[in-house]
Amino acid sequence: MSQQPIVVRYKEEDPLKADRWELVSSVTFMTKAGQVIVPSGYTTDFASVPMLLWGFFPPIGRHNRATLLHDWWYDNRLFEAELGLKQARRLADEQLYEQLKAVEPRKPIRNYCMYLACRWFGHRWWVN
Repeated sequence: MSQQPIVVRYKEEDPLKADRWELVSSVTFMTKAGQVIVPSGYTTDFASVPMLLWGFFPPIGRHNRATLLHDWWYDNRLFEAELGLKQARRLADEQLYEQLKAVEPRKPIRNYCMYLACRWFGHRWWVN
């Protein structure tokens, strides 16, 4: 079964950040916690990477699917009520890592670094 394509529209009018994209059609994911649907209209920046690091960790690429799911999970604190704050966030990061490995299996170091960056710095976004 092939995956749904990710169809986005660039949001050039977004005054907050230049690298924002709006999902044109919803995307469904099967995760360890169950089905997750990212609805059309959702805005993402895909991988939230400082511009200085874009050469090593590009914000857009084959990993878009993984980062889209991760952004939605963090923005909506998915499964926090069922699992608690720490476990829900850990599951989001683990799911990101699994998705990264699936789409970029020949980049294990980059995948693991992206996962670690979320583990080390993601708590600021989860609790806001």
